[in-house]
Amino acid sequence: MKFYTARMIQRALLCAALLGLSPMAVASDNLNPPPKQVTQTIENAKRMGHGTLRWFGLRVYDGQLWSNAEPEGFNYKRDPAWLELRYARDFDGSDIAERTIEEMEAIGAGTEVQRQGWLVKLTEIFPDVKKGHTLSALSTPGKGMQFYRNGLPLAKIDDPELAEAFMGIWLDPKTSAPEMRRELIGLKR
Repeated sequence: MKFYTARMIQRALLCAALLGLSPMAVASDNLNPPPKQVTQTIENAKRMGHGTLRWFGLRVYDGQLWSNAEPEGFNYKRDPAWLELRYARDFDGSDIAERTIEEMEAIGAGTEVQRQGWLVKLTEIFPDVKKGHTLSALSTPGKGMQFYRNGLPLAKIDDPELAEAFMGIWLDPKTSAPEMRRELIGLKR
């Protein structure tokens, strides 16, 4: 008989969430108004879309995307955006960083050497999250991004390629979570 630890179950949920192995991704209307960082840095920003990622009926996180682009023309490589994930489960920061790199590799982002450097950087940045915590990324294409935890600055990344790769996990057409991508961009209502 095989026993599963809480950490193993948490990691499986995180992996499933980042892979888009959701039998049910459902839109959620009860998300917060725009964070002040959005209105201060993205002119004419509006919430493009939102959704809830579920894995075998368990809510993993709620996500929302803010930008000043129209859904049909949105390009995360060109348009500034705020991506926020509100976690419904506890996850270790190191697990989030590892899964992030695996998803970057899956969309073809960066070289092996770059991804190894990004893993070191993201492992230093990402904190453990508890149910109800948010991790957000404010992406400025061509410049980099700013990470936030529960609305407070967490780390600034001055690496445009890392910023693009990170946003691509959810927003690239090659994402492993195409349903979540459509919901975040607002292409599915």
